[in-house]
Amino acid sequence: MLELGAGAEAVLAAGGRGSVTAVFRNAAYLRLPAGLFALTTDDVPSGPLHARGALPIQRLVAGDPVTVTASHLYAGGVTVDLAGATVWRGPLPSAGELAAGAGVALEVLVGAGPSALADAAFEPRLAGAVAHLDRGDLAGVVDALAGLGPGLTPAGDDTLAGILLVTRARLGPAAEPALVEQAQRARTNDIAGAFMAWAARGQSIEPVHRFLTASAGQDAACATAALADLLRFGHSSGADLAFGLRLAIAAIP
Repeated sequence: MLELGAGAEAVLAAGGRGSVTAVFRNAAYLRLPAGLFALTTDDVPSGPLHARGALPIQRLVAGDPVTVTASHLYAGGVTVDLAGATVWRGPLPSAGELAAGAGVALEVLVGAGPSALADAAFEPRLAGAVAHLDRGDLAGVVDALAGLGPGLTPAGDDTLAGILLVTRARLGPAAEPALVEQAQRARTNDIAGAFMAWAARGQSIEPVHRFLTASAGQDAACATAALADLLRFGHSSGADLAFGLRLAIAAIP
Protein backbone atom coordinates (compact mmCIF):
# COMPACT_ATOMS: atom_id res chain seq x y z
CA MET A 1 0.00 0.00 0.00
CA LEU A 2 1.31 3.42 -0.97
CA GLU A 3 1.26 6.19 1.66
CA LEU A 4 1.43 9.81 0.55
CA GLY A 5 2.40 12.84 2.59
CA ALA A 6 0.39 16.00 2.01
CA GLY A 7 3.05 17.45 -0.28
CA ALA A 8 3.44 14.28 -2.33
CA GLU A 9 -0.35 14.07 -2.69
CA ALA A 10 -0.52 17.63 -4.02
CA VAL A 11 2.26 17.10 -6.56
CA LEU A 12 0.87 13.80 -7.81
CA ALA A 13 -2.70 15.12 -8.02
CA ALA A 14 -1.51 17.77 -10.47
CA GLY A 15 0.09 15.08 -12.66
CA GLY A 16 2.21 15.81 -15.70
CA ARG A 17 5.72 14.96 -16.87
CA GLY A 18 9.05 15.45 -15.17
CA SER A 19 12.20 13.60 -14.21
CA VAL A 20 14.10 11.88 -11.42
CA THR A 21 16.47 14.47 -9.93
CA ALA A 22 18.41 12.42 -7.36
CA VAL A 23 18.56 8.84 -6.08
CA PHE A 24 19.78 7.65 -2.68
CA ARG A 25 19.72 4.32 -0.85
CA ASN A 26 16.12 4.57 0.32
CA ALA A 27 14.70 7.59 -1.50
CA ALA A 28 14.45 8.97 -5.02
CA TYR A 29 13.48 12.62 -5.56
CA LEU A 30 11.21 13.35 -8.50
CA ARG A 31 10.33 16.73 -9.97
CA LEU A 32 6.98 17.33 -11.64
CA PRO A 33 5.30 20.57 -12.75
CA ALA A 34 3.70 21.05 -9.30
CA GLY A 35 6.92 20.52 -7.37
CA LEU A 36 9.23 18.01 -5.75
CA PHE A 37 8.47 14.80 -3.86
CA ALA A 38 10.24 11.57 -2.92
CA LEU A 39 9.54 7.93 -3.59
CA THR A 40 10.79 6.12 -0.49
CA THR A 41 11.05 2.66 0.98
CA ASP A 42 8.98 1.62 4.01
CA ASP A 43 11.84 2.17 6.44
CA VAL A 44 11.76 5.94 5.85
CA PRO A 45 9.39 7.73 8.27
CA SER A 46 6.17 9.27 7.04
CA GLY A 47 6.68 12.83 5.89
CA PRO A 48 5.05 15.53 3.78
CA LEU A 49 7.16 14.89 0.67
CA HIS A 50 7.20 11.10 0.98
CA ALA A 51 5.39 8.54 -1.15
CA ARG A 52 6.21 5.43 0.90
CA GLY A 53 5.89 1.80 -0.04
CA ALA A 54 7.68 -1.38 -1.06
CA LEU A 55 9.26 0.45 -3.98
CA PRO A 56 12.31 -0.60 -6.07
CA ILE A 57 14.20 2.66 -5.58
CA GLN A 58 17.47 1.04 -6.67
CA ARG A 59 16.15 0.67 -10.23
CA LEU A 60 15.96 4.44 -10.73
CA VAL A 61 18.72 6.79 -11.86
CA ALA A 62 18.88 10.56 -12.02
CA GLY A 63 17.52 11.78 -15.34
CA ASP A 64 14.92 9.03 -15.76
CA PRO A 65 11.71 10.44 -17.28
CA VAL A 66 8.61 10.56 -15.08
CA THR A 67 4.96 10.61 -16.13
CA VAL A 68 1.96 10.75 -13.80
CA THR A 69 -1.57 9.90 -14.90
CA ALA A 70 -4.76 9.74 -12.85
CA SER A 71 -3.98 6.17 -11.80
CA HIS A 72 -0.24 5.50 -12.18
CA LEU A 73 3.23 6.92 -11.86
CA TYR A 74 5.83 5.84 -14.42
CA ALA A 75 9.47 6.59 -13.56
CA GLY A 76 12.18 4.98 -15.67
CA GLY A 77 11.36 1.28 -15.55
CA VAL A 78 9.28 1.57 -12.37
CA THR A 79 5.49 1.69 -12.34
CA VAL A 80 3.62 2.72 -9.19
CA ASP A 81 -0.12 2.15 -8.83
CA LEU A 82 -1.64 5.26 -7.23
CA ALA A 83 -5.10 3.76 -6.71
CA GLY A 84 -6.00 3.32 -3.06
CA ALA A 85 -3.06 5.34 -1.75
CA THR A 86 -3.59 6.62 1.78
CA VAL A 87 -2.70 10.18 2.84
CA TRP A 88 -0.70 10.91 6.00
CA ARG A 89 -0.82 14.27 7.79
CA GLY A 90 1.07 14.93 11.00
CA PRO A 91 -1.01 16.32 13.89
CA LEU A 92 0.01 19.52 15.67
CA PRO A 93 -0.78 20.57 19.23
CA SER A 94 -2.63 23.81 19.77
CA ALA A 95 -0.76 26.89 20.96
CA GLY A 96 -2.01 26.32 24.50
CA GLU A 97 -1.02 22.66 24.48
CA LEU A 98 2.39 23.53 23.06
CA ALA A 99 3.02 26.06 25.82
CA ALA A 100 1.76 23.70 28.53
CA GLY A 101 4.16 20.98 27.38
CA ALA A 102 7.14 23.26 26.78
CA GLY A 103 8.84 22.26 30.02
CA VAL A 104 8.62 18.55 29.22
CA ALA A 105 9.79 19.16 25.65
CA LEU A 106 12.84 21.13 26.72
CA GLU A 107 13.73 18.60 29.42
CA VAL A 108 13.62 15.73 26.92
CA LEU A 109 15.50 17.69 24.24
CA VAL A 110 18.46 18.02 26.59
CA GLY A 111 19.11 14.38 25.66
CA ALA A 112 19.36 15.08 21.94
CA GLY A 113 22.77 14.74 20.32
CA PRO A 114 24.59 17.90 19.25
CA SER A 115 23.53 19.57 16.05
CA ALA A 116 26.04 19.87 13.23
CA LEU A 117 25.77 23.61 13.89
CA ALA A 118 27.65 23.10 17.17
CA ASP A 119 30.88 23.50 15.17
CA ALA A 120 32.67 26.70 16.24
CA ALA A 121 32.83 27.82 12.61
CA PHE A 122 29.06 28.38 12.63
CA GLU A 123 28.86 30.11 16.00
CA PRO A 124 28.61 33.74 14.75
CA ARG A 125 25.69 33.07 12.42
CA LEU A 126 24.01 30.80 14.96
CA ALA A 127 24.30 33.47 17.66
CA GLY A 128 22.76 35.96 15.25
CA ALA A 129 19.90 33.57 14.50
CA VAL A 130 19.14 33.11 18.21
CA ALA A 131 19.14 36.86 18.74
CA HIS A 132 16.69 37.33 15.84
CA LEU A 133 14.49 34.54 17.19
CA ASP A 134 14.37 36.14 20.63
CA ARG A 135 13.17 39.36 18.97
CA GLY A 136 10.55 37.55 16.91
CA ASP A 137 12.38 38.44 13.69
CA LEU A 138 11.80 35.33 11.60
CA ALA A 139 13.22 36.90 8.44
CA GLY A 140 16.49 37.48 10.30
CA VAL A 141 16.50 33.86 11.47
CA VAL A 142 16.04 32.65 7.87
CA ASP A 143 18.84 34.86 6.58
CA ALA A 144 21.20 33.65 9.32
CA LEU A 145 20.54 29.91 8.99
CA ALA A 146 19.53 29.18 5.37
CA GLY A 147 22.05 26.96 3.62
CA LEU A 148 24.36 26.88 6.66
CA GLY A 149 26.37 23.76 7.47
CA PRO A 150 26.82 20.29 6.00
CA GLY A 151 24.32 17.78 4.68
CA LEU A 152 22.06 16.99 1.72
CA THR A 153 19.62 19.25 3.53
CA PRO A 154 22.04 21.67 5.22
CA ALA A 155 22.00 21.63 9.02
CA GLY A 156 20.81 25.22 9.14
CA ASP A 157 17.82 24.35 6.96
CA ASP A 158 16.84 21.41 9.15
CA THR A 159 17.09 23.71 12.16
CA LEU A 160 14.92 26.25 10.34
CA ALA A 161 12.36 23.52 9.59
CA GLY A 162 12.04 22.83 13.32
CA ILE A 163 11.65 26.54 14.06
CA LEU A 164 9.04 27.00 11.32
CA LEU A 165 7.02 24.00 12.49
CA VAL A 166 6.87 25.17 16.11
CA THR A 167 6.03 28.70 14.96
CA ARG A 168 3.17 27.34 12.82
CA ALA A 169 1.85 25.38 15.82
CA ARG A 170 2.08 28.46 18.04
CA LEU A 171 0.50 30.94 15.60
CA GLY A 172 -2.08 28.69 13.92
CA PRO A 173 -3.27 28.21 10.32
CA ALA A 174 -3.70 31.92 9.62
CA ALA A 175 0.08 32.33 9.83
CA GLU A 176 0.82 29.80 7.09
CA PRO A 177 1.06 32.19 4.11
CA ALA A 178 3.57 34.42 5.88
CA LEU A 179 5.58 31.45 7.14
CA VAL A 180 5.66 29.84 3.69
CA GLU A 181 6.84 33.15 2.25
CA GLN A 182 9.71 33.18 4.73
CA ALA A 183 10.61 29.55 3.91
CA GLN A 184 10.68 30.38 0.21
CA ARG A 185 13.12 33.23 0.85
CA ALA A 186 15.75 30.76 2.05
CA ARG A 187 18.72 30.46 -0.28
CA THR A 188 19.28 26.73 -0.36
CA ASN A 189 18.76 23.64 -2.52
CA ASP A 190 15.40 22.42 -3.81
CA ILE A 191 15.08 19.46 -1.45
CA ALA A 192 15.76 21.50 1.68
CA GLY A 193 13.50 24.27 0.42
CA ALA A 194 10.61 21.88 -0.14
CA PHE A 195 10.91 20.41 3.37
CA MET A 196 11.02 23.90 4.89
CA ALA A 197 7.97 25.05 2.94
CA TRP A 198 5.96 22.13 4.31
CA ALA A 199 7.25 22.72 7.83
CA ALA A 200 5.84 26.24 7.45
CA ARG A 201 2.50 24.58 6.65
CA GLY A 202 2.71 22.51 9.82
CA GLN A 203 4.06 19.25 8.33
CA SER A 204 7.32 17.48 9.11
CA ILE A 205 8.42 13.87 9.50
CA GLU A 206 6.41 11.58 11.76
CA PRO A 207 8.73 11.41 14.82
CA VAL A 208 8.63 15.20 15.11
CA HIS A 209 4.83 15.22 15.31
CA ARG A 210 4.87 12.34 17.79
CA PHE A 211 7.38 14.23 19.92
CA LEU A 212 5.31 17.44 19.95
CA THR A 213 2.08 15.56 20.68
CA ALA A 214 3.65 13.62 23.54
CA SER A 215 5.24 16.74 24.99
CA ALA A 216 1.93 18.60 24.78
CA GLY A 217 0.38 15.73 26.76
CA GLN A 218 3.29 15.95 29.21
CA ASP A 219 4.20 12.34 28.48
CA ALA A 220 7.97 12.40 28.88
CA ALA A 221 8.42 8.69 28.15
CA CYS A 222 6.66 8.87 24.79
CA ALA A 223 8.45 12.12 23.94
CA THR A 224 11.80 10.47 24.71
CA ALA A 225 10.98 7.51 22.45
CA ALA A 226 9.91 9.86 19.65
CA LEU A 227 13.12 11.87 20.00
CA ALA A 228 15.18 8.67 19.75
CA ASP A 229 13.43 7.84 16.46
CA LEU A 230 13.99 11.38 15.20
CA LEU A 231 17.71 11.24 15.95
CA ARG A 232 18.05 8.21 13.66
CA PHE A 233 16.88 10.26 10.67
CA GLY A 234 19.64 11.16 8.21
CA HIS A 235 23.27 11.76 9.09
CA SER A 236 22.59 14.77 11.33
CA SER A 237 19.17 15.91 10.09
CA GLY A 238 17.32 14.48 13.08
CA ALA A 239 19.60 16.21 15.56
CA ASP A 240 19.39 19.45 13.56
CA LEU A 241 15.60 19.31 13.50
CA ALA A 242 15.57 18.66 17.24
CA PHE A 243 17.84 21.67 17.74
CA GLY A 244 15.36 23.85 15.84
CA LEU A 245 12.51 22.56 17.99
CA ARG A 246 14.48 23.40 21.13
CA LEU A 247 15.32 26.93 19.99
CA ALA A 248 11.74 27.69 19.01
CA ILE A 249 10.13 26.15 22.12
CA ALA A 250 12.58 27.96 24.38
CA ALA A 251 11.60 31.24 22.68
CA ILE A 252 7.86 30.81 23.26
CA PRO A 253 6.69 33.99 25.06
